[in-house]
Amino acid sequence: MIIPTLHRILVKADKLEEVDKTHQQAKKLGIVIPEHEDKKRAQAGVDTGTVVSLGPTAFRDFNADSPIKEGDYIAYARFAGKIITDPKTEEEYVILNDEDVVCIFKE
Repeated sequence: MIIPTLHRILVKADKLEEVDKTHQQAKKLGIVIPEHEDKKRAQAGVDTGTVVSLGPTAFRDFNADSPIKEGDYIAYARFAGKIITDPKTEEEYVILNDEDVVCIFKE
């Protein structure tokens, strides 16, 4: 389990294959794009994801209640945060500063 500290937010970033039209097309055609440095750099540029948890002081500096909650789908500053891997599940997440959240997508 990963618990964000202070003003940080834990986000499950969208997969490149889900948001990039070229990767979506390749997947439909049955083409597998191998892991390589270019793909890793492109994944780092993904700027949307789902909030997993919030640190205890997230958004407190803005003198307001947190505008986001767990489960919200957000956009954040491109290349913001740090990619970390859960040691138990091997899943990758992004840890962001609260100020890197750009918007919340609502239905």
